[in-house]
Amino acid sequence: MTKKAIENGETPHIRVETCEGDLVLRGWSESTLQYSDQYELVESKKGYSLSGQGDLRIAAPSDATFTAGQVKGDLVVKGVSGHSTIATVEGDTVLSSVGGAFIDMVHGDVAARNVSQALTVGEVHGDMVVRAAGSLKLKTVHGDISARRINGNVELDSVSGDASIQGVDGDVIIETCSRDVNLARVSGQVSLAAVHGDVRLRGSLEPGAHVIRAQGDIVVYWPIDAPVNLVVSSNRIVNRLPLEDVVEKKGSLIGRIGEGETNLTLEAGGRIVLKEAEMVDVKWKSMGGDLEFDFGFDLAGFGSRIENEVTAQVARLSEELEKKFGSDFGQQIAEKVARKAERAATKARSRAERNRAYAGVGEFGPPAAAKKPASTEEQLKILKMVETGKISSEEARMLLEALEL
Repeated sequence: MTKKAIENGETPHIRVETCEGDLVLRGWSESTLQYSDQYELVESKKGYSLSGQGDLRIAAPSDATFTAGQVKGDLVVKGVSGHSTIATVEGDTVLSSVGGAFIDMVHGDVAARNVSQALTVGEVHGDMVVRAAGSLKLKTVHGDISARRINGNVELDSVSGDASIQGVDGDVIIETCSRDVNLARVSGQVSLAAVHGDVRLRGSLEPGAHVIRAQGDIVVYWPIDAPVNLVVSSNRIVNRLPLEDVVEKKGSLIGRIGEGETNLTLEAGGRIVLKEAEMVDVKWKSMGGDLEFDFGFDLAGFGSRIENEVTAQVARLSEELEKKFGSDFGQQIAEKVARKAERAATKARSRAERNRAYAGVGEFGPPAAAKKPASTEEQLKILKMVETGKISSEEARMLLEALEL
């Protein structure tokens, strides 16, 4: 690459009007600017402008700022603490260990990690994954979005796929989501105006007004020691929380836990299920050491429950398969489920023994074996039943999960 010297103490601004191929910008500790030979550099009072043909590789001081017009390939920006502004990326975009960033349009996917300031994106035609950012503001994503460890607010105008949002210190505001939304560990206000799929909320919320509206189901896993004032509207409400001052009418329920200012309004076209959240995150259940949790007894009993519950839940679907596709296929499914349920029960008992063996050692047990998916024939027949309306998508999901135990 060509090398260009930069005066010490200067914070460079780099501009690329058009890149015909991939563009990679990496920050480094040197006070020099390096760039691909086939590009020309023009220096002005506004900074450094690069133009040329083909792929472009740039190494710049880590505090540089960056502006790009059109990138016709992929864009990668790593280790640059200054702000980045990008108009259009035809391919995928990767941001890693950067300052704030604004991107108007990405035709591929976006992956962002360790964005210290705000990340603002106009439109993403693919999927988007964000891990650790100052805040996230997105106008439209046509695929799925997954965001975790956001220090500020998460604001999403329109999501065509699923949205998974976890670990947010600010508000979560989603205007429209065409599929499902999963929320966990949100410290600010929650406002889901129009979710066309299902919503799952895990954990408590801070004082304030929170609203969730979904055309599908809403499932809330709430700690019973966290105060909440609930107003619930649905044709089918399943309450497993110890609510006080309950006022229940057809299609509605009002109740509270404790005394507090957390007001949660739930409206669903499908079911609303209120369940107690687990006291301990499942990821800690395989650990010993100073945690001093004894899960051996529960897991040992859980083995039998797996065998019974899986078989019972799938029995009705097996009967449907037998009616629609013949006794051979129905019997095949029933036998396979029975075998897998038995193996799952054995694994649960083995896990209990390992937990007891590792208690007090402070180490992880052996990793779980990979699941074996259902056969192609089984998948196709189950999906065919969904297409013809013989079973629901939820029933199909349950059956496929059972076959993967």
